[in-house]
Amino acid sequence: MNPSPISLLQFWGKTSRAGTAESSFHPAIFHMIDVACVAESLLRDGPPRVRQAIVTAWQGANTNLLLAWLPFLIAIHDLGKISAAFQGQDETQRARLMKAGIHFNQKVVKLYHADISACWLHDQLKHHEEGISDELVWILRDAMGGHHGRFTEAGMIDIRKQLNYSERGEDRWKEWRAQTYQLLRKFLAPENTTLACIGKPKAIRAATIVLTGLTVWCDWIGSNERDFPPKSNGMDVKEYLTLSRQQAEKALQNHHLKFNRAPPDYSTFQKLFPETKPRPLQEVIDQVPIESLGQPLLAIIEAPTGEGKTEAALALARRIAAVQGVDELFFALPTMATGNQMFTRLEQFYRTLYGTSGSVRLTHSQSIVVEEELRRQIELYNDQDHFDPNGSSSGTALEWFVGPKKAMLAPFGVGTIDQVELGGLNVRHYPLRLFGLAGKVVIIDEVHAYDTYMNVIIDHTLTWLSTLGCSVILLSATLPQQRHHELAKAFLSGRNAVHNSQLQMPYPLLAIYSQNQTEQYTFGVFRQEQSFKLQLRPLHNPAGEAQRLVELVSSGGAVARICNRVDDAQAIYQELRNLTNGTCILLHARFPLHERQRREQQIGLLLGKASQRKTSEPIIIVGTQILEQSLDYDVDVMISDFAPIDLLLQRAGRLHRHQRARPEPHREAVLEVAVPFDNQHKPEWRRWGAIYEPYILWRSFVALDGSTNNERIVSLPQDYRPLIENVYSDEPIEGRYADEIAKVKVDYQKTLDTQRAKARQPLIPSPLGKGAIVEDGGRPFIDDESGEAANWQLAKTRLGDQVSLVPVYMIDGEFSLDEGGTYRIPTDVPPTLDQMKDLLTHAVPISDRAIIAAYRDERRPRELRWPWHDIPSPLRSMHPLPLDRQTHSFTINRRRLRLDRDLGLVIEKEDGTKNWPEEDV
Repeated sequence: MNPSPISLLQFWGKTSRAGTAESSFHPAIFHMIDVACVAESLLRDGPPRVRQAIVTAWQGANTNLLLAWLPFLIAIHDLGKISAAFQGQDETQRARLMKAGIHFNQKVVKLYHADISACWLHDQLKHHEEGISDELVWILRDAMGGHHGRFTEAGMIDIRKQLNYSERGEDRWKEWRAQTYQLLRKFLAPENTTLACIGKPKAIRAATIVLTGLTVWCDWIGSNERDFPPKSNGMDVKEYLTLSRQQAEKALQNHHLKFNRAPPDYSTFQKLFPETKPRPLQEVIDQVPIESLGQPLLAIIEAPTGEGKTEAALALARRIAAVQGVDELFFALPTMATGNQMFTRLEQFYRTLYGTSGSVRLTHSQSIVVEEELRRQIELYNDQDHFDPNGSSSGTALEWFVGPKKAMLAPFGVGTIDQVELGGLNVRHYPLRLFGLAGKVVIIDEVHAYDTYMNVIIDHTLTWLSTLGCSVILLSATLPQQRHHELAKAFLSGRNAVHNSQLQMPYPLLAIYSQNQTEQYTFGVFRQEQSFKLQLRPLHNPAGEAQRLVELVSSGGAVARICNRVDDAQAIYQELRNLTNGTCILLHARFPLHERQRREQQIGLLLGKASQRKTSEPIIIVGTQILEQSLDYDVDVMISDFAPIDLLLQRAGRLHRHQRARPEPHREAVLEVAVPFDNQHKPEWRRWGAIYEPYILWRSFVALDGSTNNERIVSLPQDYRPLIENVYSDEPIEGRYADEIAKVKVDYQKTLDTQRAKARQPLIPSPLGKGAIVEDGGRPFIDDESGEAANWQLAKTRLGDQVSLVPVYMIDGEFSLDEGGTYRIPTDVPPTLDQMKDLLTHAVPISDRAIIAAYRDERRPRELRWPWHDIPSPLRSMHPLPLDRQTHSFTINRRRLRLDRDLGLVIEKEDGTKNWPEEDV
């Protein structure tokens, strides 16, 4: 007797959230239709960048036909759910299907539904679509198999064997998958054409990435139960398709994705920034021929600090948008602190252009929790595949619709350079990161500020961005020529163009590279010639350094003291409190986030462009490298620890930065540079060797004619290029320190080789490869860039290691963020949204190796772990730091951590010393 026919609508795709009827489900076919209808709406009414990204990545194919086929192609992403492996996972649904006459094996086979989708397309697509190319099969296989954030890791042979084993005793599964494909094709595919007519794109891997990213995005929107309520009874496919299209259109409005901005236009810099008198660099932006802006380009802006590079970059981005018709941008900066300031500037800029339109949403790099959108967490369907628990919509999508990752999908985003780098690393959802950037203008500030490890990742990602149609604008005051050439080469390789590495670079410079041409523009400087006196002197102990700061402001004025290490800055500041009652501010990375942001704002008010400080008012700022990058402040005199020449020049950019009256002793700008000398009066770089390469420090010292009796006038911009090239060129050093430099050069070369090798390991495949992005089984993904989901294996965007700790006090069995117990967080239930936000704003980054080892020990005590069974996603990369209420301290792994209101988090050895080389900067 033949078994009773089974309706395809009996197969579940999503189950409802807790609190609904146990038998309630959303049919897999209906969910696939939902996702297809979201794709239809996005392609029709969504941001123009989405369509442009597809057209760019699929060059060589019939893109008009492709756009018509895409909703159907995206719908088949969940064909793998029509399988025993998936349908049998939910006990209630399994029982229902067994009652309907479907057989399931007792032994559960661990098989991920996206892998089944990939395998079916690999094996069966050519049987259903005559004449389709191998390349198109590869793209569809990999994109559909990667729709939960990772491409298929197993080979097709292994997946096929597991699939056959899991479906023994029930021969109809293959037929049901084929029927599902044909049913979806009937209702969603365009008429009077074939899939083969799409042809194949030139760049298979770029096409795969864009299709994967779009599929993921559509899948998440289509998984929102608020937008697509479950319909398991009484509606056929044709009726549901009509309803789903209506719901998809509303979903676009709900998520502010329906495009309604006016087309971007541009006339002049002056009209874009009416309150700013254009500076020479900014005037050059208007001189770039419109013909140069019609295709993806790389622009490198090299100019001294204070020349308006940010506004020039925004104006150039706007010009590109006006020509190309897409106005979306991501602004990447080196640190969270610089991101804080840039967020405010960009928000003001784009709100002036577009008002408060819902489709214009700026996302700050620290904005993890946005209450209104986080409420949607409970509205997302439970679609968790037990065999890929980190890929479910309800968990992963939440991190992308809100939090730091949202900036990658928003029209205008601000974040750290790490967010861009992760697009080039083999982390879960890297295709979505790249899709979120595809076709945008990406601006990277302070591009000189990264080491060899990061540069390898940046170059690789730059090639991908170029391939995906991005225009990239790089900003720097102190970029070595060799690095300039490397960046240009990386971008142009993605455009199938060759860079002329013999090209000489004037300074200042706007260089524009595109597939067909190279242009250079030089210009005058707004601040005219900037001269300052650079004095080398011995580094004193903290008391001596503090005394020198007090002396410098004895007649008024503002001084900044930039230290290379946090503990040095803390020690100098502590001595200052015993010497003066004047205004003193300490700023470094080991303050809780909310306190660090308060101090940044305080510095801006006291020393920013709009400040009205009196020349008689003494102000002392002590900090670390945070003070050298993008913070807009101005001081009368500066003392800096010795550092590589480009960073010293960067720090000097805060000297006499704005036009204002100066105290009499500081009418001339002076940069004192403190050098650690040994007993033989030679520089001793050991203390800073973990931060800066001794080889580069030695070459910088020689370039400045190193001597404690040395005093020289540095004139900018003319000295920028000679000083930097003296340090970063390969020219041999002769003279007094030649032997020392030759010795450390060997170690330097080994370090560079090691950094390059480490950086290449987690890179995604090159976009220039001719084969599929997955060659019969991909590389294992690093599930979570925070490291939590992969046993602390990190896809690192920076060398070195780090953990984030949240100082807490245990009071009456609850966490408290203060010793008085005012801000309580229960330990028996997960934190609320507001409590999560409070925890995040109290986090402190730590780079001390001993502390990191303690927190990564699987046997660490319970007090070093969050107490909740299900740790909320934004907190997975953070850990509690339990403090004593009286001493505000905690000892772990021979380190005593103490939270001090004035100093931040102080780290000491058990013997009270703070002098160890691995201490973080």
